[in-house]
Amino acid sequence: MLRKLSFFLLISSVLASPCALSAQTDETHYTDHMPMPAWELYGGYSLVFRPYDHSNVNPVAGAMNGWDASLRVPLPVVGNWLGVKGDVSGAYRNDSPVFDPHVYFFLAGPQLSLHFGKSTLFAHGLVGSAHLNQNVIPSLKSGSTFAMAAGGGLDLGISRRLVWRLTGDFYNTNFQSSDETVQGVINSNGRISTGPVLRF
Repeated sequence: MLRKLSFFLLISSVLASPCALSAQTDETHYTDHMPMPAWELYGGYSLVFRPYDHSNVNPVAGAMNGWDASLRVPLPVVGNWLGVKGDVSGAYRNDSPVFDPHVYFFLAGPQLSLHFGKSTLFAHGLVGSAHLNQNVIPSLKSGSTFAMAAGGGLDLGISRRLVWRLTGDFYNTNFQSSDETVQGVINSNGRISTGPVLRF
């Protein structure tokens, strides 16, 4: 898994390099009085995890590696501090031969942003749907359910148009199962995510 993560981060850096070079050229004309680019395109690594519980010996109660991508567009009527974000992500667990859930999230909602220099603090609230491959959990009543995420993060400015994002969320779904142990595992998780953001 570490090799996969290292490869992903290497690819992200390579893809972001041309944008960083063009952004450096753009920096020669940038002043603090210029507005920050309002559109944000993000893609990175994510980890979905459960709160630690030392009494839980169930082998399925582990973290899930995955990816996260989002697009934020501004609301021009109110200014650059408020935008609408669409977020798509996937989380996977494949360290067990009998339990390999794949979960996909499709969320959208408002994002509040506070810019300082080239960096940004933000908070968001997202709602939408989650989809879980039902074949690995026979007791699951449906593979699709309502989902929400609430959290925030920090965009560390590399240049005016390129930043590196660190974000954390409380993630909640509403999957129903006849097995209460499984139902507890697949709902109410945390998520951390990191990767590059392109502003335009």
